[in-house]
Amino acid sequence: MMHIDSRWNSQRLSTFVLIWALLIALDQITKSLIRSNLTYGSSWPENWELIRLSYVENTGIAFGFLQGHGELLSFIVPIVLLGFIYMIFTQPPLTLFSDYSFVLILAGAVGNLIDRFWHGAVTDFIDPTHYPAFNVADSLICIGAAVLIGTSLLDRRKPT
Repeated sequence: MMHIDSRWNSQRLSTFVLIWALLIALDQITKSLIRSNLTYGSSWPENWELIRLSYVENTGIAFGFLQGHGELLSFIVPIVLLGFIYMIFTQPPLTLFSDYSFVLILAGAVGNLIDRFWHGAVTDFIDPTHYPAFNVADSLICIGAAVLIGTSLLDRRKPT
C-alpha cells in the first residue's frame, strides 16, 4: 500500500488539483483557439520577424526532438508521469517550492499528452521566429523545472 506524505491533507491536495486543472484548461483553450482560427502552417501577424502565432504540430518531444515517434512517446510519457506522481505524493518535498514546481511540470506534461492522444501531435503556436515554436504546456514545464533547479541550488547553499 502506498504511504502518502503527511503534507498532503485534503485542503492542500484540493488546491494542488485545482491549480493543475486550471493550468491544463488554459493550455487546452489556447491550443483550441489556434486550431480554430489559424490554418495549419499559417502565422499571425504575417511577416513579423520577432515573435508571432503560428499553427505548428509536433509529433516529437521538446523542441522537435524525436519527430515521428509519437506512438512510442504515447506509451512512455504516461508511465513516466505515473512515476512522477508517485514520487510527489510519497516523498518529502525537495524544497519549499518543489510542490509548486511539480504542479507546473505535471500540468504541462498532461496538457501535451492530451494533444498527443486526441490530435496525434502536440499543437505549438508561440513562434519566436528564430527558435522552435512552443505552447503554454511547454512553458509550464520549463518554468517548473527552472524553479525546481533554482530553489534546489539555493537550498544547497544554505548553511546547515
